[in-house]
Amino acid sequence: MRLSSLLALLRPVLPLILGLSLGCSLSLLRVSWIQGEGEDPCVEAVGKPGGPQNPDSKNGLDQGDEDFRPRIVPYYRDPNKPYKKVLRTRYIQTELGSRERLLVAVLTSRATLSTLAVAVNRTVAHHFPRLLYFTGQRGARAPAGMQVVSHGDERPAWLMSETLRHLHTHFGADYDWFFIMQDDTYVQAPRLAALAGHLSINQDLYLGHAEEFIGTGEQARYCHGGFGYLLSRSLLLRLRPHLDGCRGDILSARPDEWLGRCLIDTLGIGCVSQHQGQQYRSFELAKNRDPEKEESPAFLSAFAVHPVPEGTLMYRLHKRFSALELERAYSEIEQLQAQIRNLTVLTPEGEAGLSWPYPASHGSV
Repeated sequence: MRLSSLLALLRPVLPLILGLSLGCSLSLLRVSWIQGEGEDPCVEAVGKPGGPQNPDSKNGLDQGDEDFRPRIVPYYRDPNKPYKKVLRTRYIQTELGSRERLLVAVLTSRATLSTLAVAVNRTVAHHFPRLLYFTGQRGARAPAGMQVVSHGDERPAWLMSETLRHLHTHFGADYDWFFIMQDDTYVQAPRLAALAGHLSINQDLYLGHAEEFIGTGEQARYCHGGFGYLLSRSLLLRLRPHLDGCRGDILSARPDEWLGRCLIDTLGIGCVSQHQGQQYRSFELAKNRDPEKEESPAFLSAFAVHPVPEGTLMYRLHKRFSALELERAYSEIEQLQAQIRNLTVLTPEGEAGLSWPYPASHGSV
C-alpha cells in the first residue's frame, strides 16, 4: 500500500526525474570520452606548415590581437630642428578653407570721400560682409565706420592697379567674388548678392555693363566702371602677375578702360553682360530725373544705377528701391496667405482650424 501510494505521488514528476538523470549521465559520459582521447589533433596541427589555425590557442590570440592593442608612442623632438608652434584658427570656417561670397571695393577721391562715399556706405554697407574704399589721396582721413585704403597716387591706372594688388594680397584667399564700383553708383545690394550666389566660382568671369572701346574697330569690350563689375577670384589670381606690365604699357585716362585692355591683352578675356542665364542689368539715370517717378522696367530691375552726382540723390534712390522691395515682400506674403487658405479646406478641421492668416472677418496680416 505504501509503495503504491508513493508511486501515485511521484507519477506526475516521474518524466522530469528521468530526463534529468539521462542528461547528467550523457554529460558525464562525454567528459570521460574527451579526457580519454588525449590531446586534440587540431591543436597538434597548429604551427605545422599548411595546418589549420586554432582560434582558441594562446599563440593565435597573441598574434591576432596584436593590431588591436593600444601602443604608446613617446613624444620626441629633435633638438637640432627649430620648434614650430602649431597655431589653431579662431573660426572653423577658416580652418576648413571656406570663403566668403562677395567683397565690394569702391573707388573714391579726395572730393567725394566725405560725401558720395559716405552715402554709399550708409545705403549698402550692412548688406555686404566687407566693403572697402580706395583712394589715391595720401593720408586720407577715414569717415566713421568706413575702411579706407590710401594709395598715395591719383593716376587712374595706378589707382586701379594698386587696388587689384591690395585685393589679391589681403583678400584673394578669403572671397569668391570681387565687385568694383565707383562712388557715384547706386547698387541694389540684395540683388547683387543674389547674383553672386547664382554664379559658379570655378571660372574666369568679368561681368558687368559691356562697352566697346572707342576708335579701335575691334569686338573686344570692357566693363563700364560707372555701373560696377564682378571679377571672379580665379580671374584675379591669373591677372595679378600682369599688373606691373599693364601699368607700364597701357595708357588710359579711365581705370575701367585700363583694366579691360589689360585683361584682353594678357588673358584674352573681355567683359560680358550675361553668363549662365544671369543678366547683369543696369540703368543710366538721366540728368534731373526723379527716381520716385521712374517706372521703366529697366529701372525697376536694375542692379546698378549711374550716374549719381549727389548724396541726396543716392538716398532717394535707396528709398525708392527699398519701397519696391517692401512691395515685393508684401506681394509674396499675400500669395502665401492665399495658398494657405486654399489648402485649409483639405484639413480635418477645415476653415474653422485656420489660425494664420486670420479669417476675413478678423482682417488680414
